[in-house]
Amino acid sequence: MAKKTTESAQLVLMQRLKEALPSNISLVDELADLLQVSNDSAYRRMRGETQLSIEEIAAICKHFKLSFDAFINSNDNSLVSFKYNRMDADSDAFKAYFKSIKLDLEKIVTFEEKDIIFAAEDIPIFHHFAHPELTAFKMFYWNKSILNAKDFEDKKFDSKLVDAELIEIASSILEHYAAVPSIEIWSDDTANSTIKQIEFYWEAGIFKSKEDALLICDQVSQMLERIKRQAELNTKMGLDNKPTSSTSNYALYHSDVMIGNNCVLVSTGPVKATYLSYHTFNTILTMNANFCQETDTWLKNLIRKSNLISGVAEKQRYRYFKKIEETMNKLRTKIEND
Repeated sequence: MAKKTTESAQLVLMQRLKEALPSNISLVDELADLLQVSNDSAYRRMRGETQLSIEEIAAICKHFKLSFDAFINSNDNSLVSFKYNRMDADSDAFKAYFKSIKLDLEKIVTFEEKDIIFAAEDIPIFHHFAHPELTAFKMFYWNKSILNAKDFEDKKFDSKLVDAELIEIASSILEHYAAVPSIEIWSDDTANSTIKQIEFYWEAGIFKSKEDALLICDQVSQMLERIKRQAELNTKMGLDNKPTSSTSNYALYHSDVMIGNNCVLVSTGPVKATYLSYHTFNTILTMNANFCQETDTWLKNLIRKSNLISGVAEKQRYRYFKKIEETMNKLRTKIEND
């Protein structure tokens, strides 16, 4: 009986691996290379004829970034494992964080069926990355004010302090995000964090000059205008500000309900992954099927209670972005008059 349970779990694991791989990648080749066995031995493991060892299961979970509960149909739905992904004040670790986002998106793009639903407490970071100085501002803010990185102590904002490679990675992240069909759900507070960060830095004297502060304000306005244009077209735009698809791949909703934290649900075919933010910008990730299904249900309920402001919803879209721009204009006037 124990053998049957092991084989059953093994077959579930193999099925999840097949679903998680892009169609152009062979699972048997991946397993043969990973476990250093022949293709015939890999096939026997895939069919459950040869049981996986504990070491092989560990190697598979590590390679494919899975936790054991992500593929075992346990009766205890309260037990969910998360992968812990965090920024760090160390410059290499900080860069590795953004490289991991890039790698995740690169993988998502390879799937024929893919989509992202983003419940946004803050403006999704991808949108900032279309504007180099605004990208540098966000990177600077995270390092100085959140991570307390030593390299940024006693420094005023200067885009040159941010590693140029980070700006390039951020641009690549945006390009990949632009290639994935997405639904974003914003609330009345979604744009506030970026605006308040600029205001705080101005009042704290962290901008080197008024011109620098106004440049960041201008780029926030450009970002918002760009997002509004995407919503109008129902299509994401790349760095060249041209649509990335001839069909609709972007929808924007306005929720009257406070979202609480950033929640992202990624679907690649039948496989889902949930990303949750914590401690400002760090993320935890799970592929637990039950948890992801609950997340999917919550997000779709949130969508049903929200107002679509993309596509033909011109009046609602205009009012939503006008309110944000009025807040931006107040901050711009405050900086100009100080």
